[in-house]
Amino acid sequence: MRSLRRILMLAACVSAWAQPAFAGRIVVANDEWTLSNTGFSNTFFGSLNFAQNVCAFFAGGGTGSFLVVSDNFGLDNDAATSLALFMTGAGHAWVDSDDIPGFSLDLATLQNYDGVFFALPPVVDQSVLTNYVDEGGNVFIAGGTGQGGAASEAANWNTFLNAFGLNFASSYNGIAGNIAITSSHALMGGVPSLYQNNGNTISLFGANPNAQIIASFNGQGLYAVYDDVAPV
Repeated sequence: MRSLRRILMLAACVSAWAQPAFAGRIVVANDEWTLSNTGFSNTFFGSLNFAQNVCAFFAGGGTGSFLVVSDNFGLDNDAATSLALFMTGAGHAWVDSDDIPGFSLDLATLQNYDGVFFALPPVVDQSVLTNYVDEGGNVFIAGGTGQGGAASEAANWNTFLNAFGLNFASSYNGIAGNIAITSSHALMGGVPSLYQNNGNTISLFGANPNAQIIASFNGQGLYAVYDDVAPV
């Protein structure tokens, strides 16, 4: 009887270790204007609450430490001053990679942060992002920057996005203005509208159950998530 008990306990331990690891989270915006100063000017509460919701989503509901890897006006601290002001005011650490001496985009560096925010430029190694999310990291990507044209911009992200069931269109969608948001997803809590100006439509890729379009306009996906965090 005692031997049977030992066998069952050993089996339970092996089963626990064999449970699949959970990856992190991805939030994708079709356009970079949403979190720019212009975005805040046009849809203040929408942009503010969306940004804060994304940070809470990445940090598990509390304040967190976030890295911005972008020279684009929609995220770069030198241009997106409203975003930086409100994020630091909310208690988040909001770090620009340009301010890190000898910065290198590698897994070890990204794992120092609760989430990393990207919009072209620069072009980054998509395999590093894939490894980061696979290890539980969180990534925000904004499209629609115009860098290299729509097809090139999509290609610069789609190897990564496709691995998690999402895809950027290879042409820009022409959607512009203050777009009403009707979504029950927590990321859109307190977000009545968001500003955008000609982004890359987001669609699902394959049948990944953790990928979801959370806001659309005339059938065009504007915002999407990948969420493989274990339920609490």
